[in-house]
Amino acid sequence: MVMRRRPIQGNENAFTGLELVILLVVGILVISYLGYGELSHSKIHPPGTQQKPKQGMLFNDVVATSNLITDPGGMVGYPAVDGVIDGFPVQFRSQNPQALGAFELTIQPFMMTTGSIDLGHASVFWVSGNDQEKLSLVQTPVLICPNWTITQKSNYIPMKGADQDLLLEGSEQFTILVCPAGHAAPNQQFTLTVAPENGQILPLTRTVPPGITPVTILG
Repeated sequence: MVMRRRPIQGNENAFTGLELVILLVVGILVISYLGYGELSHSKIHPPGTQQKPKQGMLFNDVVATSNLITDPGGMVGYPAVDGVIDGFPVQFRSQNPQALGAFELTIQPFMMTTGSIDLGHASVFWVSGNDQEKLSLVQTPVLICPNWTITQKSNYIPMKGADQDLLLEGSEQFTILVCPAGHAAPNQQFTLTVAPENGQILPLTRTVPPGITPVTILG
């Protein structure tokens, strides 16, 4: 008679338990490795560098693009001649009635903007060919070029006004008047850029039409 040996259940249970222990050890090692890698990554790439965690990069992108400005009314230009522009006295460094010397536009926050845009520390850049200028904000009764100023604060919602501070927020609109040292002759191209300290810049490139008028529409 041939006797068949029965499988030993105890050995099977012991093997299964060993597998479980191995899996637990492997899991602990993997978790420890990932934790160490994240810690090492934070040491190698501290906050403020380009190698940030994805969540931080996404947050920074949202912050960077949340303060947007736009120019709903376009831009107009005025000849470089001393006088009153839109109720505001302006004095140019040099006179030239055949060229544009001052530029006016209205800016407001873009519809997706959630915060306030600090124009009190903003700069305006005027570039044409090799001529590059950085203009500062002045709050004086007379605009002496080269500088820029805010001539009007309003609100595009009827029956609602604007604060008197220099923070562009909500539905407020600021009209700014810019006069660089350089002038823009007929058919000359230039770029005027509004650059808030805490928001996205607004670059506006225009070409002066062939004819200079007291109020020249630049689009």
